[in-house]
Amino acid sequence: MRDAVSNAKMNGIENIQFYCNDAGRFMLDMAQQGEKADVVIMDPPRSGSTEEFMDAIGKLGVGKVVYVSCNPVTLGRDLRYMKGLGYEAVEGWGVDMFAGTGHVETVTLLVRKP
Repeated sequence: MRDAVSNAKMNGIENIQFYCNDAGRFMLDMAQQGEKADVVIMDPPRSGSTEEFMDAIGKLGVGKVVYVSCNPVTLGRDLRYMKGLGYEAVEGWGVDMFAGTGHVETVTLLVRKP
């Protein structure tokens, strides 16, 4: 967090706040306070996201989610779970970050259905 604060000062950015908290718990607190978020970018470990984190996205009512995944199996599992929360995968991109290997990152855009 110190680096984030330092970088903001070095770059003259004053309209920012930093929080050190569990992301799911933070989003639940935001929802309880009536706050909103337009977009959440998530990049979970190979084991995928937790249901608690995805539930927090749904409770916060986020309109768009950018899901970055390094594991197609857990990505599929999590997309099915997010579908149950009212989200739909509308676009996806494979990103070859590891040239010469079979590994790719997948970036998927989800939108909340009305």
